Amino acid sequence: MAGKRGPAPKPDEEKRQVRVSVYLTPAELSELDQRRGGMERSEWLRRAGLAKRLAPAIPAVNREAWAALARTAANLNQIARSMNAAGQLRDADLVGILAELHGQVQALRSDLVGAGVHQVVAEEDPS
Repeated sequence: MAGKRGPAPKPDEEKRQVRVSVYLTPAELSELDQRRGGMERSEWLRRAGLAKRLAPAIPAVNREAWAALARTAANLNQIARSMNAAGQLRDADLVGILAELHGQVQALRSDLVGAGVHQVVAEEDPS
């Protein structure tokens, strides 16, 4: 008989078993929802409260372009990986062009988020 499917259960100390309730005004809830973008409220609050890096909220008008650019960036990576595996990526100019294209796509995706508009939370101190 086959074993269970799916990931192994988490140990008890890693299971989320404690619920925290909080009251917000409608305006506060609206602001929270705007800041969290598409991230689940619980995940966003957990990350914000534990000083973990938050993904920027993508304005609704830019979501389609953001997704299309993500596909473009992935395609560029696949092209570079494929050419590298075939031994075709020896031309330094071509490597530079692919790297610059990828950088420009990433910069454009950052612009779609609205640089400076979203809240950035510092990552945990590694020391």
